[in-house]
Amino acid sequence: MNSLLIFNATIVDAAFQPTPFSGLRIHGGKVVSFLTASETMQDGERARLDARGGLVLPSFCDSHIHLLDFGLRLKQLDLTQKSLTESLRLIEQAVNTTPDGQWILGGGWMKTYFGDFPTATALDRLSTRHFIALRSQDWHAVWCNTPALNRLAGQTFLDAELPKDSDGHIIGLAFERAAQKIFSLPEFSDSEKRAALLSAQTELLRLGVTEVLSMEHAADLAHYHALGGALKLRAGIAVYLESLQEAKSFYAAHPETTTKLLAAKLFLDGALGAETCSLLNPFEGSTQRGIDLYADADLPSLFRLIEREGLFVSVHAIGDRAVRRALNTFETLKNKRQYLAHLRHRIEHAQMIHGDDVHRFAALNVVASMQPVHIKEDIATAARLLGNRTNRLYPFRSLLNSGATLLFGSDAPIETPNVFEGLYYAVERRDRENHVWHGNEKLSLSDALHAYTSTPRDLVGASTRGRLVVGADADLVIVTPNIFATPTTELRSTEVLATIVRGEIVYSKI
Repeated sequence: MNSLLIFNATIVDAAFQPTPFSGLRIHGGKVVSFLTASETMQDGERARLDARGGLVLPSFCDSHIHLLDFGLRLKQLDLTQKSLTESLRLIEQAVNTTPDGQWILGGGWMKTYFGDFPTATALDRLSTRHFIALRSQDWHAVWCNTPALNRLAGQTFLDAELPKDSDGHIIGLAFERAAQKIFSLPEFSDSEKRAALLSAQTELLRLGVTEVLSMEHAADLAHYHALGGALKLRAGIAVYLESLQEAKSFYAAHPETTTKLLAAKLFLDGALGAETCSLLNPFEGSTQRGIDLYADADLPSLFRLIEREGLFVSVHAIGDRAVRRALNTFETLKNKRQYLAHLRHRIEHAQMIHGDDVHRFAALNVVASMQPVHIKEDIATAARLLGNRTNRLYPFRSLLNSGATLLFGSDAPIETPNVFEGLYYAVERRDRENHVWHGNEKLSLSDALHAYTSTPRDLVGASTRGRLVVGADADLVIVTPNIFATPTTELRSTEVLATIVRGEIVYSKI
């Protein structure tokens, strides 16, 4: 079994408190001892890693990511924080270098930076010889040219999912299920998908993320399986509900595969930026309340379908109405004694929660799986769309104080998987002008770290990971500077020096 001695390090305990140790020994993929400076000097271990004073932490778990999409997105057009003019210039460059008849894909645009929702007209001016599809920053809308939109001919969607102008013409935007359909049309080869997974893994390991819950279609599980030992990440899977049975068949046929099916995911609404999240009251200056997906009467049977497979429900709910509908469904099942609380079902995102519903997470044993990094773009959008209701967004402290369980992730590729960005917004909650936004909902650094380390592992029965204790799995990250001795306003500047999985160094710059 491989051994490794890490020395010249800053070591904290399981509660992120200082210790007198400056080294640790790994053997057989486990942390077997902690050592003082003098003990590390006397240790005869040949495999040694000088941490150069860096802080050793449990490696991070991203509890909500789209791993394959993240890998594919790394090679597509990036319109993040770009104006409409800048975006059109980048798209034109892609048109000039892409053969006719092929797809031009990308994303990251926001109405906030464009000034209004874009239309097909601007894209058609650049090309009708290509299929152009560009996802919004939140991935719940796709900006398309006419040839791409024509690929939806004959399919039925809600009016709000494929809006038209006053003359009855589709304006060039697809939302929710129509958006998902558009982006399912481009085809990628098996080799392209496997390369994308490896690219995503490389980036995550560089950032100290060694474990994920990834939202995937069952058809793509074979690509994870094909990587074999090249897949260093510990990957849990939340499969989309419509492909649940296909996923069960895959795992039955491949019991040796290294990924683990943990959940099935369904959507109750859209997103804030796309103005499709489901609200209790209309958006500011509008009569619209967003989009409701599924009828209330259908939800209990869908949740039970997932439970009966021994999986936890992973339900997407962003608006306060969608969150309430999810909680109501869990409560209905509990009252009927059909609720398997040990599965620790999750509401994904839970961005906007009415004050009357905050305590219900703990009461129903439902986990709030949230992404603090979304605060970065949502602050400005929320002020425009929600008015004085922004205090309902990201109520981290209220949830914890009520006894709820918090998990944190990134939602990459929608946002960066850099955990230190997420930590910054969880503990600082500052806008671009450096103003604190609803500071009463700030978390302490240790509380936020637990949501990225020990809590997600505990919830899936992997409590041997996520803590710095003897006997723990040696999934570790070494960072600089010491984030406990540095102002939290500097969190985003934190650098990963090395990442270790199962005792193996999988990334290092030291």
